[in-house]
Amino acid sequence: MQKFLLLVLALWVIPHGTSAQCEPQLLDCSAAVQACDLSANDPQYWHEMYWWDNLIQTHDLAEAKIDLSLSIKDTCGGLTLRCLLFLDLDGDGVQETVVDSDSFPSGPNAIFYNNIISGGNVRSFDERPIPLNQKWRFALKTSVSGDTSSFNIRWTTLATPTVYELPELPYGSHKMRWIVTNSAGAVKICEKPFVVKDCKVPTVVCLNGLSVNIMPTQMIQLWASDFLQYTEDNVTPTSQIKIGIRKTGTGAGFPVDANGNPIAHVIFTCDELGTQGVELWAIDAVGNADFCETYVILQDNFGNCGMPPTFIEACVTQACENGLGLDETYFDFSVLSPFWPPTSYFDLGVCGSINFAIPPSEVTITPSNDANPLNGVSTFDMVKIQEFIDGITPFSSPYQWIAADANRDNVVDTLDVLECKKLILGVYTQLPNNTSWRFVDKNHVFPSPYPLSVPFPESITVNSINLPAIDPEFVGVKICDVSCAGLVDFYEIMPENQHLIGQPQPNPTNEGAMLPLQLVTAETVHLEVLDFSGCLLFRTEMSFPAGPALLEIPSSAMTQAGVYVWRVQAGEVAKSGKIVRY
Repeated sequence: MQKFLLLVLALWVIPHGTSAQCEPQLLDCSAAVQACDLSANDPQYWHEMYWWDNLIQTHDLAEAKIDLSLSIKDTCGGLTLRCLLFLDLDGDGVQETVVDSDSFPSGPNAIFYNNIISGGNVRSFDERPIPLNQKWRFALKTSVSGDTSSFNIRWTTLATPTVYELPELPYGSHKMRWIVTNSAGAVKICEKPFVVKDCKVPTVVCLNGLSVNIMPTQMIQLWASDFLQYTEDNVTPTSQIKIGIRKTGTGAGFPVDANGNPIAHVIFTCDELGTQGVELWAIDAVGNADFCETYVILQDNFGNCGMPPTFIEACVTQACENGLGLDETYFDFSVLSPFWPPTSYFDLGVCGSINFAIPPSEVTITPSNDANPLNGVSTFDMVKIQEFIDGITPFSSPYQWIAADANRDNVVDTLDVLECKKLILGVYTQLPNNTSWRFVDKNHVFPSPYPLSVPFPESITVNSINLPAIDPEFVGVKICDVSCAGLVDFYEIMPENQHLIGQPQPNPTNEGAMLPLQLVTAETVHLEVLDFSGCLLFRTEMSFPAGPALLEIPSSAMTQAGVYVWRVQAGEVAKSGKIVRY
């Protein structure tokens, strides 16, 4: 789709009479114009590194055909006409580009971007692999019927200048201004806003029903992804389409919680055995939403609904002296009983109350988390581990031994430093011999002076007869994070008044990667990609508003498998690292 080229028509004179007393009538000046796009994005238009859609993080602007025109009734003649198109081509709500019919580029495939104040930069919008004289340029098509003349902004080519097509302009809020002057110098102006937008709802296709058994908790939690066959959209990438779910007949519109986040799961209990309907929703980046309906058959083949529940509360606290809290969706608890197979209960958070419909028995609780292995891990942790190995700075807690034992061989040595370094450099996406977190029974007493000399308990077994007298409580240890940097996602700990530059994800990658930013003010961010010998392969810069942002490292910057170096500068903050393409 094409960017909103402010095509400006060449000066046009209507060859009628010559009366200075006549006033032309502008016939269709009142109504706003809207292009409601239902088509797929055409990657051959408005697709260059300098174009950027910040909403869906792409250099390929979506576009749609639009009819921009003006009709004038005139009985005297001697009129001159000028057209200005004001376009917002960077999606920031400001129309920074104007196409003027008095100074439109004479050549094809060109527009003066950001010329509202100064001369602007010449940019291309037609990337079709064809000769230059067959690429589009802006023109004005005119037609006369009696005393009424019609003016239409169109695309044409140098090869066939009398063949016209509707222009394809990028999504956004724009306006056109028509300036009509008669032979006496009187001026009439027609200014009309026009909008190009995505109106197509995403496609969402449900699986044709599920059949599940109520869990020993006398309930079952089902996710939106459990019912999804596929979803797609004409513009929004599939990875950015949000999915939500609700029980049939319990609401309208895309399902969100009190904070506006998609509702991703539904819970059914013993009171809902049988066939229950669900709505599976999809919403694109601009808010177009649609849904499909399917069903779940709830069964109780193990008789869980007829047993009295037993209550267990399992908790995890972080093994850090700085008191940082834990994300309430971080930990899963696996529950094992001799009366039923191992079962995982998700999203119980730091503390989770679990209702078990089981006869008196021993129950084993095991927390787990193998997500985001880089959380809180930095080169500072490698220094701390090496200082411990060299005898410079001893560990102050047995939990630091667990965090430092990256290869899980119960010994802290230089091999652990190498494992953590490989994680930071992107050689590993996961530790091969360890998980992101390990958990210890809070009541465990470690031997001194070597806490890892004997195995420590990572599960707790309780007897349901004694509950709730004894509830399992664990200490969570982040592997490689001996400094307790905490849960800071991809960002390093930095002063609050500085920009934050994260680590590219994924790394390694077989395509491109996204690098997270947190900017304290609006900033122009510079990105460079070099090969391992230091040769510059790619350079770009991009402006972002204050707040979180994602900087794209495109696959074109890394043309073959290997190790590359990235460098990013935002204001006075600079950061670099390695990225691996395989």
